Amino acid sequence: MASLCQNSVILLVILSFLVASSMGEDEASIQIVYMAISKNSAASHIQTLASVMGSEMAAKKAIIYDYTRTMNGFAAKLTADQITALLKQPAVLKILPGGFQKVPATDISSTSIP
Repeated sequence: MASLCQNSVILLVILSFLVASSMGEDEASIQIVYMAISKNSAASHIQTLASVMGSEMAAKKAIIYDYTRTMNGFAAKLTADQITALLKQPAVLKILPGGFQKVPATDISSTSIP
C-alpha cells in the first residue's frame, strides 16, 4: 500500500513538471501547493490561501482539491502574484504547476514485453 501511495505522489510530481506554466500576471492557472505537515490539514490550507486571497470564502472557492493522505497540500487556481505571496508563507514548502496532459495511446500489439 505504501508503494502505491509513493507511486501516486511520484506520478503527480511528474505530471506537474510536464504541464507548461506560461501565464500572464492576472491569469490564474492550476498550481499544486505542497505544505508542511499540520494537525488539521484542510483548515490550514484554507487559512494559508486566505492570507493571500483576502478571505476564507475566496480561498474555499479557489481550492480545487485537498491532498491529505499521501502529502499535505492543495491544488488551486492562482495568479503569479498569489504564488509569490504564498511562497513567503512558512508552511508552504513548494508550488508546482498542476493539471493534466494528454498522453498519446500506444499500440499494445507493437510493444514487446521482455
